[in-house]
Amino acid sequence: MIINLEKSARRHAITGSLQSVLFFALFTAVWFLDGEFAWSVPWYWALGISVILPLVVLLILPLEKIGDRLVRYLRPQPPSQQFENVVTEIAIALVEPVESIQTYESPIANIAMVPCTKREIVVATTGALERLSRYELQALVAAQFAGMRDKWCRLATRAEIMWWALPWLMPLCFVGFAMGRPAAAILSFLSIFFWAFMPRWIEQGRDLCADVAAVRTTLDPTALASAMRKLADHARDVSEVKFGAWYLPSNPFIVLPKRLNSTTTSNVNGRKRSWTSADEVRMELLLRADRAEAMAEGADPRKFTGREFSKRWGRLGR
Repeated sequence: MIINLEKSARRHAITGSLQSVLFFALFTAVWFLDGEFAWSVPWYWALGISVILPLVVLLILPLEKIGDRLVRYLRPQPPSQQFENVVTEIAIALVEPVESIQTYESPIANIAMVPCTKREIVVATTGALERLSRYELQALVAAQFAGMRDKWCRLATRAEIMWWALPWLMPLCFVGFAMGRPAAAILSFLSIFFWAFMPRWIEQGRDLCADVAAVRTTLDPTALASAMRKLADHARDVSEVKFGAWYLPSNPFIVLPKRLNSTTTSNVNGRKRSWTSADEVRMELLLRADRAEAMAEGADPRKFTGREFSKRWGRLGR
């Protein structure tokens, strides 16, 4: 069953990555070809460059360099002896070097694994150390280690970071209007729309890859599920955590992701429903917990992937 789930995780990661590449390829191509040729090159060269450029970015995006910059903004405290022992045990078992183990002052439970140029940095909030058992801490730390070493998870992580770069394209909207290039300007504006409703399947694919790798690593999916349920209880307050600089993507490196503190409203068949970003985060973590428990009980964990994700998404706000 794990083998089938690994195939599903791989498919999610590749699909999400290709979607990122194709969107940025479209964006680049429009800027090449809208109006007069921006660069004096044949159209087929422009299209080729438009596809190759984001693909190269996806494959070589330096996660470790991003991690180096992210940890500069942390204000860590020395770790507790228990957490240091937990991380050390997992690191030895997985033969993974750890640069430092840190504690972050926050009542909101969360765990982070930041890949850096030299070695990984493991961070736990004080809320996590107070609320999670030793086995739950072990499961989450092992899951983060497994996610960072899994090549498909790293690919999906790069794709997610590319999507989070979309707001930086907003100035091109005004540049496009100023240059009399309406198609480029409209696409720049739409990129912000796509970012505001960032396709969850990219993040979902990364989480699925991480969960599959985590179950193989921890061999204790029950503890992993229990920890995720406890973290889900803090979904409403997670936006208050100042993890890194505001312009750096931190979601790919932490278990409980941060979202914009916003409310979404939809009207389907005359029925209005509203939900918050916290409701989305809670739903996603509970789905991941149910999937881990399904693996522990021998059930089919594939029932807790894309289709179930969409079904629970449709129930938000009811």
